[in-house]
Amino acid sequence: MQSVRAPALDLAASIISVFGQTGLTIAVALAIAVLRFRAYPRAALIPLFIFATLAFEAALKLLIPEAPPPHERSRGVDLVPFIHSPFASSFPSGHVARFAFLVRIVDPIPTWVLGVGIVVMALTRIYLGEHWLSDTIGGAILGLGVANAARTLR
Repeated sequence: MQSVRAPALDLAASIISVFGQTGLTIAVALAIAVLRFRAYPRAALIPLFIFATLAFEAALKLLIPEAPPPHERSRGVDLVPFIHSPFASSFPSGHVARFAFLVRIVDPIPTWVLGVGIVVMALTRIYLGEHWLSDTIGGAILGLGVANAARTLR
């Protein structure tokens, strides 16, 4: 994926990556919690599991020494102020984990749409040179796993 170089693709991938950034995903999760609280307070807890996703992501990044791709391969376009990860390890991809978590907890999303969304987010992270394939797979498993655990509260 690194052999393809096009400024338009760099921009498109960077725009898609915004939907996995920490600040935005937390804001979306909190908004979903507030909207659900009025109808069913217990369902409002499910989106708050985004914080469990963040905690597991941090723990795995500290425990699994996976060096990220070389910095010279990174070609993302900074569209919004972005807090870069203080972790030396790139496993798992937080963008993919948070995105997978959010799309999994929103009802009703067909499974194929969920899968396509996660694959697209994963491909953008690899294309932009921010993660390896294994990082994105780990992120998807983490996000979906926490979302499935949270959904059992219903």
